[in-house]
Amino acid sequence: MVPFSSTDLCEARTRHRQASAEVVENYTARAPLATDQVTPSQLSEGIERFFSLAARIDRDCGDRGAVIDDDITQVGDYGLQLLSDLTAWAAQLGAEYARYELQLVAVDVAHWVIRHHGELRTPEIVVDALAVVANTTRDIEELKQLEEFMTDAINAMAAPIKRDLEKTNPGRPWRVLHVNRAIVATRTHETNRMVRVFDEFVDALPEEAPAFFTEGMNQIDKVDYPERVRKIIKSYHDLCCPQVMH
Repeated sequence: MVPFSSTDLCEARTRHRQASAEVVENYTARAPLATDQVTPSQLSEGIERFFSLAARIDRDCGDRGAVIDDDITQVGDYGLQLLSDLTAWAAQLGAEYARYELQLVAVDVAHWVIRHHGELRTPEIVVDALAVVANTTRDIEELKQLEEFMTDAINAMAAPIKRDLEKTNPGRPWRVLHVNRAIVATRTHETNRMVRVFDEFVDALPEEAPAFFTEGMNQIDKVDYPERVRKIIKSYHDLCCPQVMH
C-alpha cells in the first residue's frame, strides 16, 4: 500500500527510528572525530522532536482539521527539512534502503500537514518520494489513491511554489509533481480522472503540455493502453499541438 493510508504518525515514527539507526551506524563507522556539519544523530533527534510535537497537536486538537495554519506549516516544514538533510546523509553514505524509508516518512509528514490544512514549503523530498512510490505501484486502486494524494499535495504547496517562477529548472517540484500526477492518472485508465488531471496540467504548465502529450502519443504504440485512454491522449495532443498549415 502507499504509505499515507494511516491517520497517525506512529508507523512513520517507527520507520524513521529504524532508518535513522542505519544512517547513524554508517556515519559512525566512517566519520571523522570532529565535524562542523549537523550529524545524522542530531538530525534524528530533531525529527523525534517533530514527532513529539505532531503527536501533541493530534492529541490536543484531533488528528485532522485546521489548527492554526501557520503553526502546522512551520512544524511540518521543520520536520521535512530535517528529513531532507538526513536523506541526503543516507545517500552520501550509501544507505539506499534507509534513504527510501526516510522518503516514505516524508510522505507521511506531508500527509499530516495536509490533513491539518497546512502548507508545504519544503516539497522537494515529498515530490521525490512520490515519484519513487509511483514507480513501484502497479495496483489500480493504489494508483488512484496516489493520484488523489498528489492532487492534495499540489493544492497544499505554498504560494511562491505555485507561482512557478523557476521555469527554466525542469527539476522544480511544481513541474515534476504535475508531470508525475498526469502519468499516474493515465495509468489508472480512468478517463474522467485523466481529463481532470490533464486540464489542470495544461492550466498549470501550458508551455510543457505539447512535449508531454507528444511523448504520450509516442507511448501509445509501446504500452497496451485501452482504446478509451488512447482517445483521451490523442485529443489533448491535438489540442496542444495543432498542425501547422502550409
